[in-house]
Amino acid sequence: MEDEDVFEEGEVVGGDYKTLLKKLIDPRAKTMYSILELLLRNVKSEPVSASDIKDKLGISKQAATNAARRLEETGFITRTPEGYMVNQGFIINLLIQLVGEILKKLEL
Repeated sequence: MEDEDVFEEGEVVGGDYKTLLKKLIDPRAKTMYSILELLLRNVKSEPVSASDIKDKLGISKQAATNAARRLEETGFITRTPEGYMVNQGFIINLLIQLVGEILKKLEL
């Protein structure tokens, strides 16, 4: 069995990004993409309370919670007992999908 390269966090992967993305958007790679999507769901930031958001943005707590609720409904953030967190995995998944769509359109 060949040794596979193991990449450390933050390490730049060699190769053409288009080739890497094409592998993800290839219809035969549905399972591969599904695994990546599942793993990225757990990538989140540290929680920030509604009070901290209110204070840092200079808005009312109601405005902060209303806007946060709308962001939560879209999937961009999640709410925990400690506060709101950016759902980085969701955003990364969205960006991968958008780049894939752009690549498909450019190849036409």
